[in-house]
Amino acid sequence: MNRSNRSFTAPTVRGYSIVGVVLLLLLAGVCSARAQKIPELPHARELLDGVILALPDIPLRITGDLTARARDGAAETRKGVEMLLDWQAAPPTARYTLRDAFGGAHSHLAITWTEPRAPEFRYFEGQPLQAAPLPDLVSAIPGTDISWMDLSLSFLWWPDARTAGREDVKGRACWVVDIPAPDGFAGCSGVRLWIDPRINIMLRAEAYDAEDKPMRRLDVKSFKKINERWVIKDIELTSLPAKSKTVLRVRNVEDRTRKNYLREAGAEDERENEDADENTGMGEEMEPITAVPVPEVPSETP
Repeated sequence: MNRSNRSFTAPTVRGYSIVGVVLLLLLAGVCSARAQKIPELPHARELLDGVILALPDIPLRITGDLTARARDGAAETRKGVEMLLDWQAAPPTARYTLRDAFGGAHSHLAITWTEPRAPEFRYFEGQPLQAAPLPDLVSAIPGTDISWMDLSLSFLWWPDARTAGREDVKGRACWVVDIPAPDGFAGCSGVRLWIDPRINIMLRAEAYDAEDKPMRRLDVKSFKKINERWVIKDIELTSLPAKSKTVLRVRNVEDRTRKNYLREAGAEDERENEDADENTGMGEEMEPITAVPVPEVPSETP
């Protein structure tokens, strides 16, 4: 069975009871009056596309820290995070690198949206980084409460979403969107999002395991405006039911020119810029990333 077609039943959202509405109408004696029509819920895909379109339309280099709070007497875990994001490129791309306490890269996930709803993932690990099999995108990254799915906000592009209702998050009215997990995200039945339509930002997300039980909650703690667009700044991840926490704190956001972005990201388009001015400022030097190995096709013998 295709996992994208399986039912995903997140907890019921506060809403109107049909029976309750009928009783209220009868008790109020308004059967002969004009009944006010309950407004229709907005389409979930439009809400998600609004969040995607609200992402900065310029290439960004974002650096920050992942801090997993101490649990069971263990020492606090810290990892550096680097994100190279170009959501408005053709095709859109995003690259995420995790670094150790000394700044060395030890894992890297690259995403390319060659098709709007079908991202391509490439994964690298080790020192130096080498192409490696794609890890479990749903489970928490070792030593933290965050997964690659959370870090990349992959669920924003998942299909088959539906609007479940409306709820307040920290005093802000949000639309609630339920999205079943597609193939490739085993162990996750779906994700529930709370989206503030005024600024087109997801304020909260909950991921559910294969039995539809909450396994992780993402809360946006702060955001800032860059180039007239809102950018998430601080996120808190909570594992459930254990309630251990990891905080992602953005330290720096750089507005990069497209040429610099492509060269820093190690994108394949870099070869097109070989004739560019060598004196162009390149910022912090990136560690080289081993190209994805291309399997050899055996030649046919006559």
